[in-house]
Amino acid sequence: MFSLDPKLEAKIKPHVKRVLVLESNQAYARILTDMLRVLGTEKTIVETDDRRAMMICEDMDPQLIFCDLRAQNLEGAKFVTAVRRSDMKCRKIPIIMMASNDLPETLKEARDCGADEIMKKPFASGDLLKRLEHAVTKSPPWIEAVMYVGPDRRRFNSGAGPRKRAPDNMSDGMKRIEQSVRILRAAADQFDVDRKQANRAIVAQLEVLVPACKAISDPGFKSAVTEIFMAYKGGTLSGDSLRGPVATLAKLFRIDDPPKSEAVA
Repeated sequence: MFSLDPKLEAKIKPHVKRVLVLESNQAYARILTDMLRVLGTEKTIVETDDRRAMMICEDMDPQLIFCDLRAQNLEGAKFVTAVRRSDMKCRKIPIIMMASNDLPETLKEARDCGADEIMKKPFASGDLLKRLEHAVTKSPPWIEAVMYVGPDRRRFNSGAGPRKRAPDNMSDGMKRIEQSVRILRAAADQFDVDRKQANRAIVAQLEVLVPACKAISDPGFKSAVTEIFMAYKGGTLSGDSLRGPVATLAKLFRIDDPPKSEAVA
């Protein structure tokens, strides 16, 4: 069906053993399934209903998902969002969205729900290989926020949106810390609205901020992070308990914009 570079095949093959395809068009589903078989896929399940697909994810634990953006009985963006916010093992796997166009609004919808890549239909083997290579071998950092859960969408292949919001003269390490503070502030703001995801976001940011206490000498930074960490360990996290230390961190980084942005746009 297509010529595959042996080095690329070796990279892709371990990541495509079990694949779930959400596609209502039988012709597209068959073409994609045939292509995946050539790449070494051992089990492919094709589904046309996003509700059944969630149950399949639980049983199958796919390594990769292809999902149509929109079709009858299938709301791709809602499905991807649900997967990313679920407790399933596969919540962080690569997801490639498929759509009939690549208009800015389509790219934005796919990006905002947490998809890794978007592939325009009809697609050729070269399109598939390009998306697969990016999705399974060049995965970006994971963002665990409240308003957004998924791969760092600033690296999304649409090229849309600002690459970063931190000052250009800030080191990469400090940019990551600054983004964690932004996400933490949004989690505090939304804690009582979506407690489960806020907790997830807080834990993820503590994994960045606690080690940063060794590199940042400001005593206010360490004190604020310690206060949040101790509240988490003691099971006393709340929107009110977070606001004080989070405000201290935001002030240190001169973050003044609304907290709900989460620094991932």
